[in-house]
Amino acid sequence: MMQSSFVAFCHFSWLCSKQHEMYSYPRPEMMSRRHLIGRSLAPLPSSCRDLSTVITHAAVGSSGEGTSTEMGNNTQHNSSEQNDDPSMFLELMSPIASAKPDQMSASSLAYLGDVLFELFVRSRYVWPSRRMSDLQDKVVSVVRAEAQSIMLQKFVEMFPLTPTEQSVLARGRNANLTASKKSKGANASAYQDSSAFEALLGYTYICDKPRFSEMISWMKKELDELDAV
Repeated sequence: MMQSSFVAFCHFSWLCSKQHEMYSYPRPEMMSRRHLIGRSLAPLPSSCRDLSTVITHAAVGSSGEGTSTEMGNNTQHNSSEQNDDPSMFLELMSPIASAKPDQMSASSLAYLGDVLFELFVRSRYVWPSRRMSDLQDKVVSVVRAEAQSIMLQKFVEMFPLTPTEQSVLARGRNANLTASKKSKGANASAYQDSSAFEALLGYTYICDKPRFSEMISWMKKELDELDAV
């Protein structure tokens, strides 16, 4: 009886020692797993205040390269889409939003319309390539006052204008001519038409760009017919 009790006691002591070793000294495979897990996970930042930070941190891990690269690509893609937007270019090439063309002088409107029409004409004839002197002569033949006066007369006859647009034309005709234009005498009427033509383009470009595009499209068709002759 005593011998069997002693054997049971020894067996119990052996089991206790094994259990103590198991909890006190991690097995090699457990240490290896913990080591791998520790290397693959980075500690979460102490200042995480929203779920997006936690998700981003977990997805990146310890390197942080994946999400950083992806965010950089998305930023570049969004920037490229914005740069490709034609409306952004028109916004940059327009007066500030607070500008009131109804309160601008006719000369200021014509000042803007002059460069708008010349840019349109230069862009039209810059290709196919030609000698610079020939290019300049061609552009001048279209943007000079006499040519604009003729185009305005056809424009008024064939393009329906609103009362506001007709008022802008009248303001443009009444704009003060410079001393050099007044000295030309017989061409003063053509310069008045030219100022009215340019004032209308400047006004419409600020107020209503779709309407401005309609006017330029009409002028393009007119020039196509003239160039085809």
